[in-house]
Amino acid sequence: MLKNIGIISCFLLLSGCSSIRSVALKTAAPLFMDSMAGIEAEGNWEAFKNGTPANLTLIDGLLAVRPEDENLLVAAIKGNAGYAFGVEETLYLEDKLAENDNFYHKYQAIAYYTKAFEYGLQFLKVNDLSFNDLKVAMKDKRGISGLLESQLSGNMVSQEAILFTAQSLGSLINLQRENIQLISHLPLVKSMFDWVCELNPEIGHGMCQIFYGSYEAGRPAMLGGNPEKGKEIFLKMIKENPHNWLARVAYVEYFALPQYDQDVYNRQKKDLVRYENLLKEELNWNPMGKKDEAFTNRRLRLYQAIAIKRFQIIRKYEKEIF
Repeated sequence: MLKNIGIISCFLLLSGCSSIRSVALKTAAPLFMDSMAGIEAEGNWEAFKNGTPANLTLIDGLLAVRPEDENLLVAAIKGNAGYAFGVEETLYLEDKLAENDNFYHKYQAIAYYTKAFEYGLQFLKVNDLSFNDLKVAMKDKRGISGLLESQLSGNMVSQEAILFTAQSLGSLINLQRENIQLISHLPLVKSMFDWVCELNPEIGHGMCQIFYGSYEAGRPAMLGGNPEKGKEIFLKMIKENPHNWLARVAYVEYFALPQYDQDVYNRQKKDLVRYENLLKEELNWNPMGKKDEAFTNRRLRLYQAIAIKRFQIIRKYEKEIF
């Protein structure tokens, strides 16, 4: 990440002409997007919390020069949505479980999700689409999938743009359930996920499965939800993606806690305590050089770190919950 930032900084410092700066950024933007993989390999939650805002501010600056650069837009969408979920919404989880009146982290999460969503709208605009087009498509036979298929290439850039834009809108709805206008857009969120997840079911290391599990488990039956179906989705993902610990934490957060199912919680807690210790060992240098198989895919480390942080918060309040 620092290497790519240095390249871009040199371009900006050495180029006095705005057109030259733009060309330089066009060349460097794909490298910057690729460097996001380095962030996903960060297993230290505190480092992610403290270091990410500066990188997001840098992306804002780069987009001021190239506002229609799709690589930079996806980096902004993904970065803001990831920070909102991984840090601010995670910290708000403690406020929620403690039942206190501190909404600071909730409002910060909303602010970051809003920024991610607005960059998502900018991505749509670059591709001759608008939010209104999506709403209209919901009423057409072709639906959102047909519209996106006709307007977007379907490559990884467009997949991630739509995925994290949908996640941002879905999270804004979840954090503001009292807003009826926002809730009315939930079917649109699902349709956006459907388009991406049909193209690439394994995108985001299981984000599709986590969304569908949460979508079913997070709504009561009277509102169209199916908690048992959600449970099945989570269990299937845990079996197929055992090293993405977010699946277990989402299973606890969106199924076990609302259902007050202590048995489910205790079973997941047993594994998560072990994973917590594994992550702690992974972050300390080992002269033997041995690594647990859970860390074979380095791009899962940030997901694992966020999962453990959320689990620690839930465990702190387990007696009050159950």
